[in-house]
Amino acid sequence: MRFLFFFLLSSLISLPAAEWQFTGETDRQQITPELVYAKRTAVRTTDGTEATALLAFFTSKSFQLEVIDQGAGPDPAFGTFSQAFRVNGCVAGVNGGFFHPDYRPLGLMITGGKRLGSLETSKLLSGVVFCDAKGIHIVRRAQFKDHPGITALLQTGPYLVEAGTTVRGLSASDPRRRTFIATDWRGHWVIGATLSSLTLADLGECLGSSGCLTGWKIDRAINLDGGSSTGFYLDRGAGNAPATIIPWKRVRNLLGIVPR
Repeated sequence: MRFLFFFLLSSLISLPAAEWQFTGETDRQQITPELVYAKRTAVRTTDGTEATALLAFFTSKSFQLEVIDQGAGPDPAFGTFSQAFRVNGCVAGVNGGFFHPDYRPLGLMITGGKRLGSLETSKLLSGVVFCDAKGIHIVRRAQFKDHPGITALLQTGPYLVEAGTTVRGLSASDPRRRTFIATDWRGHWVIGATLSSLTLADLGECLGSSGCLTGWKIDRAINLDGGSSTGFYLDRGAGNAPATIIPWKRVRNLLGIVPR
């Protein structure tokens, strides 16, 4: 028994801890009292993996979501990535959900009250992010109750953080740039896109490490389309160039934030 105890103890001690720590902020601008832009970096202490992201912090009290449809034709509805947000009155935004090769949305999408696609049961599309008169929501697909009054919605996934804990079973392969939306479920929200190439497991661990990238504990976070689709936009005000990551390919939809 004594040998078994020490064996188990040594085994636990030898397990690598996926610990992420905030290491710095190289750019920051408070656009309004309720909207902040930041470029922040966190590092996993066990192996030095870095996660650098452009982030737009906002509150659900002052902002709501807008899904921008780029259309299904060969050319996007808006000339440039940044123009799509500006024309639609968005102060910040990221690329949106997944789509088929012919640009049909993968899963349900609601833009301006118009519904496209349908709710799908794919394992990838495990959650729904949407906006209605009550505010902004991230819910599991099985918990989603469709109802009138939804103005913007994307079915997407996988879930990265749930109830303050990193979701188990996230893929630890295929590192790439990532896009996400997260909340502390107390009115604080963030949309972000990474400059670093990360696996879904990396991103989930990083966002699940208390306050690591956000400064507040994330209650839930969900992945959006990433890789060559990854994009970020934030209007830094008159006389300042916007903060951007331009997608490497044309995407079907965008997820923006607009003042209430």
